[in-house]
Amino acid sequence: MKSIRVSARLSLVIALATIGWVMLVKSVPAAIVSESEPNDTPETANPLSNATASTGSISPTGDVDYYALGGLNTTWGFIALLDTISSTGSSAGQLQAIGSDGSSVLQADSGSWERGSGIALQNYANGGDTHYLRVNEVGDDAAITSYTIRYYQTVVASQPEAEPNETPTAGTPSSFTHSGTISPTGDVDCFAFHGRVGDTILLALNGDPENDGSPINPVLELISPSDAVLKSVNVSGTAGREFIEYAGLPDTGVYAYCVRDGAGGGDPAATYRVGLVRNGGLYFPSYTFSAIWLNPRPGNYALIDDLMSFRLSVTNTSPISIPGNIRITTDYSPTCLSLVSVVPSATTSSTGYISWDGQKSGLAPGEVYSVTMNMRAQARCSDTVFQDLGLAYYFIGTGGYADYVIYGSLYLPIVLRNAP
Repeated sequence: MKSIRVSARLSLVIALATIGWVMLVKSVPAAIVSESEPNDTPETANPLSNATASTGSISPTGDVDYYALGGLNTTWGFIALLDTISSTGSSAGQLQAIGSDGSSVLQADSGSWERGSGIALQNYANGGDTHYLRVNEVGDDAAITSYTIRYYQTVVASQPEAEPNETPTAGTPSSFTHSGTISPTGDVDCFAFHGRVGDTILLALNGDPENDGSPINPVLELISPSDAVLKSVNVSGTAGREFIEYAGLPDTGVYAYCVRDGAGGGDPAATYRVGLVRNGGLYFPSYTFSAIWLNPRPGNYALIDDLMSFRLSVTNTSPISIPGNIRITTDYSPTCLSLVSVVPSATTSSTGYISWDGQKSGLAPGEVYSVTMNMRAQARCSDTVFQDLGLAYYFIGTGGYADYVIYGSLYLPIVLRNAP
């Protein structure tokens, strides 16, 4: 008897098929560490972990501090924040994102965040190689007595805005990062996301992602489910960067972040990149999925030659739509099961594998999408049907299992075995 029964389990991965790698996503607890001198060159850079704050100082005058970030690939990147507000000396800190060569400046900022400086949605330009954050005092002529620095990894490959999205109600469903243009004059672009009570939300806006200038002064706003402006920032000026950190969302519901020109203008050249991080990690709307054996015999088993039906499903349990392709595939043991039929028709199938990739686009709030596979039990075994779910808009791959046992025969009660 084949015995590879696997207990039900879940796994959440970010699967970026175009570059052929998989990364486990997990929440990283907040922590604070202190800088370790000397760290004034890339070679002596202090390692900095995702969502972990480090404290330091720019002292003596002219000091420079480097921090090393582990790269992933060019689809991923980071938001970084330098907080200098507690300094009793200068609070004018400069933050630079540096490439793996230790010298190429990818992004630089001084004063775009209300508490200091920030790097907005910088991709890992050199893929998986180590990148750096460099801190110094603007002018290198004063000390910063204390600062904190942190960064958050996120997917920076952007989804485009979808017009019309001028109001929070009509907002483009938020992925991790979006690209857009404030045009024509008076344009406002909003992006809707599922907020939960107590969430800490970090928003970042790069008002000039091409580094070729922009004609607008971008404003970034966080809007509540009741359409109230929870926070609005306009710190950096024309073609600048803006950041909002909001701790403890007051309600569960549809929130939005919106981008506009501070003067109410707009221009085809007014491009931007904007995105969010939720609780220090990637943002996802709520959804559930399941793999269920629909017709087991009492006692949860089947007999050889039984017709066994399995349903694979996904449900959007969030108050916003989930756009894009919904992919469901399954793997099964051809030793235990033979395929009889599927509903709806499969996109592709082969021995031990069925795919419904491309059969469904988008899930409305509360909508359920399910597929059914009918299999013939053909051998005594214990195994699982594996479901793989993909939501293309969020680059999700999530797996679950439906266990089954197939018996060859059962012993009848002795009174029936001895009956004439």
